[in-house]
Amino acid sequence: MTSLDLSRVHAEPAAERLAVAIDETARQDASRLAVVADAGGPSRRAVAYADLAKSISAVEAALAAARPAGVVVRARRVESLVAVAAACGRQGVPVALVPDDARDLVGELRDWLVVDDSLAVSAGGRQRDALYSGPPHVVVATSGTSGPPKLVQRTWDAVLSAARLAEQWQGLGWLLAYDATRWAGIQVWGQSLLTGGRLVVPASRDPDVVARALVEERVAILPATPTLLRRLLASADPGLLAAAKPERITLGGEAADGPLLAKARDMFPAARITHVYATTELGEVFRVADGQPGFPAAWLGRELPGGVRISTRRDGELLVQLSRDSAEVATGDVVERRGDRFEFTGRRSDVIVVGGAKVFPKRVEEVLRGVSGVVEARVYGQPSAITGELVAAEIVLADPLPAGSTPEGIRAAALAACRDSLEPHGVPRILDLVKRITTTSAGKTSRRPAVVR
Repeated sequence: MTSLDLSRVHAEPAAERLAVAIDETARQDASRLAVVADAGGPSRRAVAYADLAKSISAVEAALAAARPAGVVVRARRVESLVAVAAACGRQGVPVALVPDDARDLVGELRDWLVVDDSLAVSAGGRQRDALYSGPPHVVVATSGTSGPPKLVQRTWDAVLSAARLAEQWQGLGWLLAYDATRWAGIQVWGQSLLTGGRLVVPASRDPDVVARALVEERVAILPATPTLLRRLLASADPGLLAAAKPERITLGGEAADGPLLAKARDMFPAARITHVYATTELGEVFRVADGQPGFPAAWLGRELPGGVRISTRRDGELLVQLSRDSAEVATGDVVERRGDRFEFTGRRSDVIVVGGAKVFPKRVEEVLRGVSGVVEARVYGQPSAITGELVAAEIVLADPLPAGSTPEGIRAAALAACRDSLEPHGVPRILDLVKRITTTSAGKTSRRPAVVR
């Protein structure tokens, strides 16, 4: 594939950088694919950079005429979302990228125009917003991991700060298995399109569909939550997975445990595996690329790349200081020292309190996944009139089952393993066999009680 000259991109203001990069790619190689949507399915749709650039120009013209206070994007197609966001950036218009589970929050932006897949921008509306001021910015929703989603305002500098523009990153195929309106998804499509890449959006998160997309679209970069990667490795057609050749696997959104990292190395031995710690509020904090869970204990108190410093509270909660001039921020993530590393034990908000004793779901899940025949597990708190909460769990069994095994036998073995490895209050009182683990719209394991059907 022809290398692109994207030197202009570096020199542009952050808000205009995405539109400029797409224009430059279209000018140098008009037929290059920008987005492959519904990949791995029967309705595959390809969008060239030239077509994406035209859409951006059309939206810009409409924005210049309407002069809205801001724009809320309600597009279903990724290429439409990108076109509106890029146009808003270059026109200096604030833009909100709001996922479905946070749409009730857009009342805060009631004076902003709404743009959907038609890319139609209506005239009229307020031309100055009372809630937001200053340079053009992006409004995104938090993932809801530690409570209901909320809207967060980020500058374009912050949105694009993690993008790598060096030549080695140009023209690669990037899988987008995240929600395109979430922070992690925005990082993926921003990086891909800033560097003339090919954004590959699978038709669904079904493991076989994702595996086909990886193979058929020659995906080089596989970003995923540990939950999605675990499901892919456990349930996708082994023949498809063996044909996939990712060069890099980037994990984020949740803690990656040692067994998952080992399985990923076994399946994709040529891939460089990186775990990114980032939040919607803070952006990217650090990356771990040594193939081990957690991060080196030596990092505590030391200045990391970008000027970041990390420390912990007495109870293990991770604190982040983005620069010497900024205050420490409590992340809500709890870490525990194990040898020369700190490993994530879970979020404070995920803790299950059983009669006053604390249980971290991640620890129980690790025990359950270690049982032969169990490929996935989910642990959550179930309200209890007696103990306040009790530990509930779901497990997905291997298909086919190990020789000589039965579903009830594996269930009994899982409970026995928990009794052997955990304190009594950590042993699940409810253990259900399910076909699939519940995940959030951000692709993370849900910690909410199961829905009664």
